[in-house]
Amino acid sequence: MSDSGIGMLLGHLSANLLWLWFIGAFVLGGFLVYGVMKAGHLRRSERARLDRATEERQHQEDPYKRPT
Repeated sequence: MSDSGIGMLLGHLSANLLWLWFIGAFVLGGFLVYGVMKAGHLRRSERARLDRATEERQHQEDPYKRPT
């Protein structure tokens, strides 16, 4: 049996595509891990703004509540 070279070319192409799949999965996994880690964290300014808004809302609902 003789190999015309097409099978060898497709075999090499398949190996390259497999490596590209692994690299793509690694990059996508990195983005997902980064997104999950940053999802629950606020910057200091965002946290302060949220705390002030919460205190104002609590004061509107119960004006006699003592500030903490």
